Order: sequence, then C-alpha cells, then structure tokens
Amino acid sequence: METFKERCKKIMEFADQEEFDEYAEQNLNKKLYSWKENFREPIASLDYFVNGKEYSSLMEALYKEEVLSKIKINFLKPSLSGKWNFSKPTQSIMERSGKALLRTLDFKPDSLNPWANARRIKEEKVMLRAYITDFYVPVSIQTKSRFHHAQEIPRQFDPHLKKMAGLWRDVRRGVIPFEIYVCAYTPKDRYIYVINVMGDAQMPHPLHKIPYHHKVDRPPLEYMIFDTVIAHVEFPELVKKMWLFIFECGETTVPDLAHKFNVPNQIAQNNLNALASKNLISVRKDIYYNVNMEEVNKRASKLSNI
Repeated sequence: METFKERCKKIMEFADQEEFDEYAEQNLNKKLYSWKENFREPIASLDYFVNGKEYSSLMEALYKEEVLSKIKINFLKPSLSGKWNFSKPTQSIMERSGKALLRTLDFKPDSLNPWANARRIKEEKVMLRAYITDFYVPVSIQTKSRFHHAQEIPRQFDPHLKKMAGLWRDVRRGVIPFEIYVCAYTPKDRYIYVINVMGDAQMPHPLHKIPYHHKVDRPPLEYMIFDTVIAHVEFPELVKKMWLFIFECGETTVPDLAHKFNVPNQIAQNNLNALASKNLISVRKDIYYNVNMEEVNKRASKLSNI
C-alpha cells in the first residue's frame, strides 16, 4: 500500500519539476511531520466513487482521474461521541454535471439523545463548492534564494471557492491538498465538510469547540458570498475562526468572543482589530461587532471574476 508521501510525489509530477529539489522534499517532510504531530480525532471516515470507480484514497483518485465528471463521497462510521457542533452528520454527497444530492442523518444537537432518529435520511438537492485550506506547493532552493532570509516567500497558490471539477484541476497542476472544505448549499443553509486528505476522514468543524449555538438565519446566496472571501483571504487561523463564528452566530462583543474561544479579552480584541483593519467587520456603539457584508460583497464580486 502506498504511503501518503508516495502519493504526494505522484501529484508533484504535475508541477514544475525544477521546483522539486532536495530543499523542496525536506519541506514536504516537515509538512507531513507537522500534520502527523497535530493529529485530531476524526468524526467519520470516507471513501469515494470517482467517475464510477471506487477509491479509498482521494489522493489516488486525484492522480488517476484526469478530469472529474462525477463524484460520490460516502461518510462512514460516524463517531457517536465526536465533536459534531456546527457539523451535519451525513450519509453521502453525490455530484454529476454540476447537480448534487445530499443525504443527511436526522441529528438533533440540542437533544438529550441527538442520535435517536439518525436512521431517518433526508435527501436535498444542493449546490456543491469546495476550497483547499491547507496545501503544499514545491519551492526549490533556487526560488527561495531570490528572497531575503527574513522575507516570506509569496503564497504559491491562491485558494478560491470553486466547483469540484475546478478544484480537481488545481490539484493536477501540482498543488498537494492536506485539507479541503466541501461546502453544500441548501435552499436554507450551508454545511461545511472538513476533509483531511491525508487520513481520508471528516474532521470536526473549525468551530467545534464552541458550545452548541443557534445560527443566524441568512439568505442562501450570502453563505456562498462569505465563503468566496474566507476561502481566499490570508489571516491567522484564530482570526479566521472568530470571523466565521461572527458570521455564523451574529453580532458579538469582546467579552463574549473571549469567553467562547477561551482566550483573554485582549487576544479577542487584537483579532477583531485585524479584521477591522481590512474593513471585514463593522462596529456598533463601540461594543458590538458584526460581519461587514457590504465589504464582503465587494470582495466576492472581484474574486468571482478571477
């Protein structure tokens, strides 16, 4: 059985071969080690049917299938004790020719027995999009040497919210995905599926540590507009999580945000300041913070033309 590193090297056959030298391979090893060290418990395992063929590894499918025409993701063995906050237990997602069908389990997160009716399956037609949240692109020592030692090498790949076929094409240009967010848009909601590509597993939602919280009702299009921007914007992980929380749960204050994320008030304030500096949140009465959807719409409009 191939190791994940061996599958990574196969994907890198699609990249610029001049960029994959000993220095690039060392960085790949560091990336793989970091992922293994930061292991988190998955909430479900996955297998796939891609273009009618069964795969237990998404990386294998990405390498073997040149073009994506249809895909089915099966969610297996859901963890009954897992962190399902903000996640939707699901049986499968199927997409073909841009049309997708979602089969979800009847799960009640605020119930004493949330899995009591899990055998009930609900089918919904959805719109499917995805973006890569963590990745590796080979950079040679020659490319690195063009930058001062104190400088960050510019991001070698710009993630965008795309159709599954578009994401497929990105990977087959030599982008190694470690984590992918698959977003399913229903007429009333949006579900995020966090896919650990190394482990072929569904991971908890990025807000899973937040106690159960009712979400804000939003128009369906607003979810996709927000996802278009958060997929692309560069921020530290905690800043992104706090911004996502405000979008999902609505207006908040510094003390409330600090409590939800179990951080000091000053840390919460610093993260809000980072968002405010980009005009991504608005402030009411110097106390209440909310997502600035006017700015989000402007940015999404520009990104949709890329």
